[in-house]
Amino acid sequence: MKYYLNGKQAQETDRYTQEITGIPGIVLMERAALKLAERIDDACRKTEGFNKKKDKILAVAESGNNGGDAVAAVRILRCMGYDTYVYEINGIGKKSESYIKQINIAKNSSVGFIEQGNLSDSKLEDVFAEYRVIIDGIFGVGLSREVSGIHADVISAVNAAALKNDITVVGCDIPSGISSDTGHILGTAVKCDITVTFQYIKYGMLLNEGREYSGRIICEDIGLYRAQTVSALAEILPAAAGPYIYYEYDDEEIADHIPLRKADSNKGDRGKVLIVAGSKEVYGALYMCAESCFRSGAGLVKIVSDRVNRDLCMDKLPEAMMLTYETGSVDSTFDEEYKKAVEWADVILAGPGLGTGEMSVHLIEKLAEYCSSGQSLVLDADALNIISGMNATEFFDALKVKLGYEHVIITPHMGEMLRLQKESYTMMQLKDYRAKTAAEYAERNGIICILKDARTVIGCTGSIKGRKLLYVNTTGNPGMAKGGSGDVLAGIVAGIIAQNKDDELTNYEMCCAAVNIHGRAGDMACAAKGEAQMLARDIIENTEKVLLYAKERGF
Repeated sequence: MKYYLNGKQAQETDRYTQEITGIPGIVLMERAALKLAERIDDACRKTEGFNKKKDKILAVAESGNNGGDAVAAVRILRCMGYDTYVYEINGIGKKSESYIKQINIAKNSSVGFIEQGNLSDSKLEDVFAEYRVIIDGIFGVGLSREVSGIHADVISAVNAAALKNDITVVGCDIPSGISSDTGHILGTAVKCDITVTFQYIKYGMLLNEGREYSGRIICEDIGLYRAQTVSALAEILPAAAGPYIYYEYDDEEIADHIPLRKADSNKGDRGKVLIVAGSKEVYGALYMCAESCFRSGAGLVKIVSDRVNRDLCMDKLPEAMMLTYETGSVDSTFDEEYKKAVEWADVILAGPGLGTGEMSVHLIEKLAEYCSSGQSLVLDADALNIISGMNATEFFDALKVKLGYEHVIITPHMGEMLRLQKESYTMMQLKDYRAKTAAEYAERNGIICILKDARTVIGCTGSIKGRKLLYVNTTGNPGMAKGGSGDVLAGIVAGIIAQNKDDELTNYEMCCAAVNIHGRAGDMACAAKGEAQMLARDIIENTEKVLLYAKERGF
């Protein structure tokens, strides 16, 4: 399990490691500095034309423990043969004991120091331009105020020098000026090429500006307390550390969440999925969600769609069964067949390309009427737009009574979430509070909320020791921001859940795995086609490769 900590959670694990586990802070600092130095050494060796004895490395440090890590790192790099220096900002009066100790050790180890008194005739940007690597050791995870004054000036000088010159900027734990809680810039922030973070990636590095400003993230184990379970982590965190635990499955867990095929299984054992999708105007969404459902392992798929889509399905997906209607002329005979189709399914997926006209509304209303206990319902795209025009709370409450908690899964993108909320949120506010929104909407309605964005988060019901769980997906890439990607995801979610017939795992666990698999397939597609060239169809093609690779060799 990978945990993503906010600022207070990171500080608490550090305190727990020192006070309860008993590892002194200076030991943790030395471990962090060694990992930071090793990763900088790796980067320098891979930089064309870098000369260890000629090109200089600078630590820009403020007087806290983050600065101590950076100072210790340049001292270690000095021992490796690099020409290293320290620039002390000294913008904060109180210096930590560990920082003072590292400064003294660095001076005794022949590390160079830039005297601020010598800068009167030189711009700081010009001074920084003399270095090939700059280590950002200004602020750490505890920063909560806007950066201003001398610190803002120093950060601006670092960014300007790096932009104009061939300088690699390496962040220490988190880029200075990035909020570890939100990922937003607090006034100004250091733009890093690489960020070496310790034990846990910080939540703010994964979203908003934090994602770009962190550059390539390298997470290093330095011996901080590592919880073996979510409950264990929740146990040590005080109330002030926030109401959420952010996490993601590791490679082994994803492989374990992929349903196994028994030797004597048949197509019915692999799950029956009913897909209510497509319309006269839109047919691609229907095809993509249905094929991705099959490719993710579902045994049987039946499609309910407008009659105009019959030929498409017969040609592109002959494995699927069909029930068709003619928009505007639906009668009781169709409703009877539709009811049978709904009752037949283990999982019903509704919405992709469905439209929001009278017939589409009829299909969603009848679906809510016909579904029953033991089934799971995945609602995507136009199904959510239709529900947003109703009383969504009453709609979900009725389904919760019929199906139970977490048997309804919604997969909104940000725009659809805004419509469902019916609140005066702006898109920026929703991005700021995506975790809170997904968690609270899921809890309030007894559902699973897969809130899609560049970083998808998944909210569920219930809590562990008073904290809500938020799955944060880090697989995937910008090339997936194209039409059809969401349809593919909906199909994978339905297909994966349909195979969990013995309820060995919860729907929530299966949804988290499905989102992760979707992102991995997108990454494979991007590697083969490129971000600009890849299509949603390429994600489907690579879904089967992800599943095969995971089961045969592990990730």
